[in-house]
Amino acid sequence: MTKRDFFSHLSASWEDRHQEPGELERLRHFSRHFRLQPGERVLDAGCGCGRLVPVICEAIGANGRLVELDFAPGMLAIGRGKPHADNVFFVLGDVHRLRLPDNGFDKVIALALLPHIDDKEVALREFRRVLRPGGLLVIAHQMGREALDRLHNQGGDVIQSDLLPERAALAGLLADAGFSDVEILDEPDQYIAWARA
Repeated sequence: MTKRDFFSHLSASWEDRHQEPGELERLRHFSRHFRLQPGERVLDAGCGCGRLVPVICEAIGANGRLVELDFAPGMLAIGRGKPHADNVFFVLGDVHRLRLPDNGFDKVIALALLPHIDDKEVALREFRRVLRPGGLLVIAHQMGREALDRLHNQGGDVIQSDLLPERAALAGLLADAGFSDVEILDEPDQYIAWARA
């Protein structure tokens, strides 16, 4: 089974898992790490079923623009089926080869995505390319690196090796991709990195 098939088949249970009471409020609280501003153009890379759409749209407002991108058709189908504003666009795509214009975004958000990217160097360079100069990449996980790595190790062959890099390794990857002003928060209950294009 390919990783794309794995996540497409997972989409229904993934959506159910993220419909628990209080989930939206937890996301609103966590989204402060995204440093969103009204009117921004945002790429939600590896968007899954679009669970960030409400919180991003609340922050960027009607003058902002949100592109929800995922490589798993099953995930995108669920996202597209939810109510969303006219400034939200769902795109089937691969982070290794983004079919998006240079300098087109103020923010790229990668929530729960980085471990699943096969060639992180290539994808990070693509994120750098689509960000405007000074734009911000946010890599975020709602659990710590060690807990996430344990979870993926138990998750089956296709994601068993999908691990989060340690702080120094990620800082090196980001620098090599052309990012600067890198900040990395590697804590037991969250893993967040910010990097400027």
